[in-house]
Amino acid sequence: MKKLKLFAAALVAASTLSSFSPLASAQEKTQVTFWHAMNGAHEEALTALTDKFNESQDKVEVVLENQGDYKALQQKVMGAGVSGDLPTMSQLTASTVVDFMDQGLTEPLNDYLTEENGFSQELLDDIYPGFMTGVTLDDQVYGLPFSKSVRVMYVNQDLLDELGVEVPKTWDDVKALGEKLDEAGKEEQAMGLENSISMEVETMARQNGAVWIADDKSATDIASDKATEPVQFIKDLIADDHARLAGEDGYMSGPFASGATALYIGSSAGLSFVLDGIKESGINVTTAEIPTFADGDPLTLFAGNDLGVFSQASDEEKAAAVQYMAFLLSTENTAEWAAKTGYLPITKSGEESDVWQNYLKENPLMEAASKELEYGRAQVPYVGSSEVFTEIETALETIMVNDGDVKENMQAIEDLVKGHLGL
Repeated sequence: MKKLKLFAAALVAASTLSSFSPLASAQEKTQVTFWHAMNGAHEEALTALTDKFNESQDKVEVVLENQGDYKALQQKVMGAGVSGDLPTMSQLTASTVVDFMDQGLTEPLNDYLTEENGFSQELLDDIYPGFMTGVTLDDQVYGLPFSKSVRVMYVNQDLLDELGVEVPKTWDDVKALGEKLDEAGKEEQAMGLENSISMEVETMARQNGAVWIADDKSATDIASDKATEPVQFIKDLIADDHARLAGEDGYMSGPFASGATALYIGSSAGLSFVLDGIKESGINVTTAEIPTFADGDPLTLFAGNDLGVFSQASDEEKAAAVQYMAFLLSTENTAEWAAKTGYLPITKSGEESDVWQNYLKENPLMEAASKELEYGRAQVPYVGSSEVFTEIETALETIMVNDGDVKENMQAIEDLVKGHLGL
């Protein structure tokens, strides 16, 4: 029906206009409606890139529609899915990549990731592999990476200099720093963590050699010694007053910026909050890659959001949306987006570009996050992961706050995962 309407419109235009006109060109454009949750400087940067795309060609027009925050965006998408009034595309969080797929709201993009739509094999190979893992289920691609971040370690350099110690590189170094603070009669804890620590736990477990959840979803070892040792390690740090959670402060960036801890592991996208906080305290902050286990490989988990296309869109709209996303992933544009927002380049060429390297020279606190791109990994997507996230957060709160048994609580999570994976 839509094609018939477009065809009819073209016949009317041909009969009433004696020659080609800009109006006719505008009518022929494929419109892509993009729902997003970017605000402030992020929205300004997105608008600038979208305007740049719209002006770069005369076939597609992307229309941005701000839906507030991510929670409001998800609710709006769910409502539109029921009413059948979805946009062409929207931002997706890690959980909604899977949830929307499971509900039939999105479908694979594989058939549209073509040279014709600007998505070449060269571009696919240029994307850091860890980013694609988070949007790929059973070899089907349900989204493309966009605004991505990693965990980094923020460092109160003044406090470390006062103690005469180096920035910790391993988790044992973090424990030793806590003991050093005690010996010096300091009240500050060594490490600060957000209240939500499931990502830290998974990171440490995988660093420690745990599978956690296999890429092909054939196994999980969340209750194994390799996975539970890090949970016990964090629990002991807190019990010994060498670490703390954000607690009633909500986010750890505030207490850290005021000097409450020597270290803080948080999102690289949260750098601006730390910088705002130290304006009052005046402490000297540096950043470093997150610690590893002595015998483990470096590993960090990617966070942030992706872009997905809804099933209700026409073939023309889906192809146009991929053209837009390919434009956003080009070397210059992914680097420009990262430099203006505090996120990270999605591609290797973007990370190596003059735009990004010049940004790092002016903003050295982002260097640690940029280095982590090479070994960053996504959490394995699977149906049921949203429920598991909620339950593991509850289990970790029970362990850390209410002195719950580590093995018992992590076994419950492993059993839940096995149920979702059919193991």
